[in-house]
Amino acid sequence: MKSATAHKNPSMLWEDDLRESGFKLVAGIDEAGRGALAGPVVASAVILPNRLPNSVKAMINDSKQLTPKQRADAFKVITKNAISCGVGVANAEEIDTIGIVPSTKAAMRRAIEDSTHRPDFLLIDAVRNIGISTPCQSIIKGDTISLSIAAASIVAKVNRDHIMSFKCDEQYPEYGFRDHKGYGTARHLSALDEYGPSPIHRRSFRPVSQMIADSSWSALGKAQAVHITSQGSFKPARGIGKAGERAAARHLTTQGYKILKRNYRTRQGEVDIIAEDGDVLVFTEVKTRSNNEFGAPSEGFTLQKLERIRKAAMAYLATELGTDSIDWRIDFVGVKMSPKGVASQIDLVKNAALA
Repeated sequence: MKSATAHKNPSMLWEDDLRESGFKLVAGIDEAGRGALAGPVVASAVILPNRLPNSVKAMINDSKQLTPKQRADAFKVITKNAISCGVGVANAEEIDTIGIVPSTKAAMRRAIEDSTHRPDFLLIDAVRNIGISTPCQSIIKGDTISLSIAAASIVAKVNRDHIMSFKCDEQYPEYGFRDHKGYGTARHLSALDEYGPSPIHRRSFRPVSQMIADSSWSALGKAQAVHITSQGSFKPARGIGKAGERAAARHLTTQGYKILKRNYRTRQGEVDIIAEDGDVLVFTEVKTRSNNEFGAPSEGFTLQKLERIRKAAMAYLATELGTDSIDWRIDFVGVKMSPKGVASQIDLVKNAALA
C-alpha cells in the first residue's frame, strides 16, 4: 500500500492500490454504538466509485469529527454517490448473549449481506476476522485514513442515531435517548437510577449489570431464548419472511387496502407490497422477527432501506403507470411471529418516511 498513516482527511490511497491489484468493488466497513449502554450496534458497508468530486470527498471524514449537521449532509451525498450502502444491526439482547465483539462482527456481516453489490475486498476499521471469506484488511483508526471506512462510519452513525432518537426514544421517553443515544451521560445514568434498565439496555455492560446485581431490577425483562448455530451466528427461521409478508397482506386487507402487487423488484430496489389505500398508492415494506433474535422489526427499517423503496417506487410510477403525478406514500409493517409460526403482533406505520 502507498500509505498507512493518517492524513488530514481520509483518502482513497488504499482503495486505489487495491483496484490497481485487480479488486473492483472495495467496501469500507465501520460501526457505531459499540460503547453505548443501550440500543443496538449498527454497522455499515460502503462501496464508493473510483472517482468522486472533490467537493464530496471534502465532506467525508471520521463521523466523530463531524457535527450532526455535517454528518447529515455527508450522509446525503454518500448515499447519492455510493455504488452500494449496506447496513447491519445487532440489538442489545444479542450483545448480552454473545458479547459485543461477536455482535459487532455479526452486524458487519449483515451490512455486507444488505449491500446491493457484493464487495470483493473489505477495508475494516480495527476489527479483525469478522467471519467472512472475502479478502479483507483491518486498519487501526481506519476512519481517519480510508475514505470508504469514513463514509461507512457516517452511514452507521446516522442510522443508529435515527434508531435511538426516534424508535427507542418513542418507546422509552423517560431515558432521553434522543439526547444521548444510549451513551453513559449524566442524564442517562440519572434516568437509569430512577427507572432501572429498559428492555433495550445492555445488561452485560457496567453500570447496568452492577445495578441489576445490586437491586430488584434483576427481576425485570429476562432475555428470551435465542437460536445460535454451531458457528455462533444467529439463524432466522426458514420462510419466516414470506410468512410475515402474507400476514401483513392479510392485515392490510382488513384495514381496507387493495393489494396490487407483491415482491415488486427493480434494479433500484424491491417493494414487498404495493397496494391502494383509497385514492393513495402505497408502497409497503414488511419486516418480520421471531423471538427478537435480530431485534424489533422496526430496527430493520433503516434509512438505506427507505431510500431503496423510494427509488423502487419511482421506478414503478415511471414504468408501470407512466406518471408520478399521483398521491403515494411509503408504509411500514412490523410482524412478530410466535414459535409456531403465527403472527402474534402486527404494527402498521403509515407514512413511515415521515416517522
